[in-house]
Amino acid sequence: MPNSTNVQRLTAAIRVEPRPLSRPFRFAHAAIERVDLVHLDLIGEGTVGEGEIAAGIDHGQNPIMIADEARKLSSVVARQGRLDVAGLTAVLRENEIQASGPARLLVEMAYLDLLAKDAAVPVWHLLGLPPPRNIRLVRTVPLDEEFPERQRPLKVKLGGPDDERILGRLSAVPGPIILDVNRGWGRAEWLRFREAVQAIAPAVLEDPVSDEELLPEIRAALLGTAVVLDEGIEGMADVEHASTIADGANVKLMRFGGILPAAEALDTLREADATTMLGCYLEPPRAIAYAAQLAGLCDWTDLDGHFWLTDDAATSAYRLDSSRPGIPEISYTV
Repeated sequence: MPNSTNVQRLTAAIRVEPRPLSRPFRFAHAAIERVDLVHLDLIGEGTVGEGEIAAGIDHGQNPIMIADEARKLSSVVARQGRLDVAGLTAVLRENEIQASGPARLLVEMAYLDLLAKDAAVPVWHLLGLPPPRNIRLVRTVPLDEEFPERQRPLKVKLGGPDDERILGRLSAVPGPIILDVNRGWGRAEWLRFREAVQAIAPAVLEDPVSDEELLPEIRAALLGTAVVLDEGIEGMADVEHASTIADGANVKLMRFGGILPAAEALDTLREADATTMLGCYLEPPRAIAYAAQLAGLCDWTDLDGHFWLTDDAATSAYRLDSSRPGIPEISYTV
């Protein structure tokens, strides 16, 4: 399978674009009202590789810093001359300390888009991933928003003052439910809500508490529920730790630095027979589609972050259109 490009000289063009949200996205610790889109074009001889991510200050992601790191990393990559996928992986790992996860993701996305266009294949084919199936979404409901009565699976954010009412409403609702607390509970809250959570019997309980010492007690009380960790899952050591103290992990490309390390993390979880979830932040459609190429490796696909940045109507599923080479596009025809 071709996985290299004839392009010898690359130039990088980076821009940052503020993107206010039409409504705040609230969770246990913060409310996001704006993100900044960071665009990277890697321009070769007749081919342009395009990367795009969204950085949120509320997540500790500084868009100007990310753009500067991506510019420097692009220069390092360009100096290597002809790279294949393995060579790109090596360069990105060598520069892991100098460039943040979002910056590495941005460069990886643009470079793999360039490689795939040069090879006239979609990125997933270039990487030997299974063809992306129709992607069944987990619909996310932020704090302070009402959840749709009939749409499932559903991911409901908790960790706020209205938790008791929300849990009471969910107890009578059939279908797969994911409860995401974002570490918003301590022991007192867990003991207060334990019976309500047991009555709901969620398929997944994500990040219930910040104190890891409570996890054995929570897992014992919810034998049919996968307790999955998200906050702090940023590398392979975190994934391996999660598979020992919890039932699985939520893998996000922004944290891991790209699709290549994220795929490795998901493989590690699968080998441990742990629950695999592919997640996101509030991200543009291109970044979501890029991540969704890994959907075939996951138990749960939590990739609806683009709905807060676009006028697209929220839906329960989409597919990836790979009719053109490079990064696929989201299509709502399924």
